[in-house]
Amino acid sequence: MKSRKLLVPIIVVAALSLTACGTNNEKKSDETKKTEQSSPKSVSISDGVKDMKQTIADLDAQLKAKDATKVKESGAKLEEYWQTFEDDVKAKSPDLYGKVETPLHTIEAGATSSPLDAPTLTKAAKELDGILSEVQNLK
Repeated sequence: MKSRKLLVPIIVVAALSLTACGTNNEKKSDETKKTEQSSPKSVSISDGVKDMKQTIADLDAQLKAKDATKVKESGAKLEEYWQTFEDDVKAKSPDLYGKVETPLHTIEAGATSSPLDAPTLTKAAKELDGILSEVQNLK
């Protein structure tokens, strides 16, 4: 008789523990999906350079218009585009990789500063554009 009284609580506890395990696995798979979606996709060097050069051209126009909000967005876009192919550049030419990082970081930092230092940003953008021309020739 006592064993029958204990049977129901044991079944309830077992069911709850199994349910909790299933929920935990679902959370892990959801987190994995989110991580995969947020990681940048990989593109070819030439496509990435093309995107970055277009963004640099946009950045120049935004600097001339003194549009700080758009400059900030362009600075962030440059980094996003760079992340999509930087590993390929680093593997093929560590020197060029380092050359790209310097003006890119200058643009990122300068784009978020207030007030905008247009001459410094313009100089860094021109330098980055020239280096990207070299990067585009990597095979």
